[in-house]
Amino acid sequence: MKNILKILSGCLVVFVLFAPNARADGRNLTAAQAWSALTDFCLPQPPMDWQTNPPTEEQLAKFDDEQANQAGALADRERDFYTQFPDDTNVSRARTTEIQALQLAVHFGATNRLADLNLRESAMIADTNAPEELRYELRLDQIGREMQAASGVDSKTAMEKAGRELVGEFPGGPAGYEILQELAENSDLLKMQELGELMANSGGPPELTEIGKGLLRRLDAIGKPLPIEFTAADGRVVNATTLSNKVVLVDFWGTWCPVCVQETPDLKKLYEQYHAKGFEIVGIDFDDDTNAVQQFIQRQDLPWPQYFGGKTDNKYAALYSLNYFPAVWLVDRKGILQDIHGRVDMEAKVAKLMAE
Repeated sequence: MKNILKILSGCLVVFVLFAPNARADGRNLTAAQAWSALTDFCLPQPPMDWQTNPPTEEQLAKFDDEQANQAGALADRERDFYTQFPDDTNVSRARTTEIQALQLAVHFGATNRLADLNLRESAMIADTNAPEELRYELRLDQIGREMQAASGVDSKTAMEKAGRELVGEFPGGPAGYEILQELAENSDLLKMQELGELMANSGGPPELTEIGKGLLRRLDAIGKPLPIEFTAADGRVVNATTLSNKVVLVDFWGTWCPVCVQETPDLKKLYEQYHAKGFEIVGIDFDDDTNAVQQFIQRQDLPWPQYFGGKTDNKYAALYSLNYFPAVWLVDRKGILQDIHGRVDMEAKVAKLMAE
């Protein structure tokens, strides 16, 4: 969570309570007195000499224990306050700070506080009077721990479960859609359809449901004429007529994508092998810096037509929810889009289409 990162960077002004049953001038503290008796809280800072004399593993472990103990003590004080003064106006602030402190305690190794953390977070998430952003961030914190625990077991199942739950519980938050889209990009067409429909019909804001709709439009394009038409940067016209009777590889790429750059020689090899026999490559570039990509194309001597659409406003990215690169589509000689997972066994697929 973002607030955790702020805490870990040093000090955070949070509300540290003296035990509510403490005495002030020999009297039990009232809620106002207890709240006014708060002070700023800072986690212990690493000794200055560690900058020149790196600590031992034992010293680091001891330091983390101190961090965990202080964070746990803070959580207990916050709970003491809102338990003793449940109607006080500062209760929600105390509950929030308790959760932050428990998150810190667990982060620094206090696994004995994990059950408390899960309980407090679940209670806050279920509280519809709590701020939506806070509830969403807490749910992300829970999901993160669940996915970490599932890593190496069945990560794809855990990811799908997390994505479905986030989209269902918080359709206005982007994380669930991002998880599901990543899964869809690496799934078969049936699973992509299923996840696309889930996102499209989530009831979330248009900018998020559009991710699912774009996936569905991508699937709908399969088995139909290639829906790409433009005038390339060098003036060449790219459309169904100019590509007639050719096997076409559509390369969605960008120079900022290391894998795209790495696979450029493979594309050149295919082009040189098959171009004279009726094979064409069409590049759909997602670079915002047109000059930089043109220089790259010249250095690599890429002969095929390129569409410069940028990364942020690329019409094909918006239409088909293209956010994972490189992506390769394959089109047969009749102009029909046959494959949107063309990177898998690309050479064999191209050879098969060329032989048809």
